[in-house]
Amino acid sequence: MIKFGPSGNSASFTNEGHVSTLDAFEWVKNMGLDLFEYSLGQGVRIGSATAKTFGEEAKRCGIEISVHAPYFINFASVEEIKVANSINYILQSLAILKDFGGERCVFHPGSENGMPRAEAFARTLKGVELMAQAKRENGYDDLIVCPETMGKIAQIGTVDEIVELCKIDETIYPCIDFGHVNAREGGILKTKDDYKIILDKLINGVGFEKTNAMHVHFSKIEYTAKGEKRHLTFEDNVFGPEFEPLAEALIEYKLSPHILSESAGTQAEDAKFMKDVYFNLLESKQN
Repeated sequence: MIKFGPSGNSASFTNEGHVSTLDAFEWVKNMGLDLFEYSLGQGVRIGSATAKTFGEEAKRCGIEISVHAPYFINFASVEEIKVANSINYILQSLAILKDFGGERCVFHPGSENGMPRAEAFARTLKGVELMAQAKRENGYDDLIVCPETMGKIAQIGTVDEIVELCKIDETIYPCIDFGHVNAREGGILKTKDDYKIILDKLINGVGFEKTNAMHVHFSKIEYTAKGEKRHLTFEDNVFGPEFEPLAEALIEYKLSPHILSESAGTQAEDAKFMKDVYFNLLESKQN
């Protein structure tokens, strides 16, 4: 079943006086949402006991937790120690994910760092292969890792590259950030057919099952010639992309991804907007 939720806490959550993410799951539930993505972006700074408490509360509220692994992962690095550290960051993230009772861990694959693109991607492939092996050896085969499409030109993470990374292991599923795709490609996502081009690549590349259960990040993003500049809210009417054409494509293809809003401070509100748009469209097509 398709699910929606925020990545992190909205400004309104804090403005209402909440100081702990422990309160977020009830809050998100009361908004009519299904998911919550917990960021480990600055490092794995939450302990196992706290994560288990969060997981119990999320389960009580019917909210599924995913995690975003540390931002400083780089499987394209020429330094073996940095690749080893990247693998360890994933393993640490998976340990917390298991404590949460979740099953999805999103990560940024890597960046060029001055290398030719082909070399950087070849290194990324090798690094992710080593990560998948370590993941199996450490007993995390029941958890899914999701390499994310990236918004800056110099980062590894085009749709085609994510497809190749997902072929490495059966537990690697795509995380398609449509805001990143739009920013990286200079605003290409405008119509349902634009989104269908990406969905077709995924279905042809990784199969229907992984595409159906893919992880989605969605936000409007300001961009320059180098790609992503900053995340915006759904009030933006300049940079896009718009969610409605994607909702139409998902309904047409009968896909049920997890969709997380990464809007700048209005992520829960914008997640609710997306959920309402999707189900209103679905209802109108069924009548």
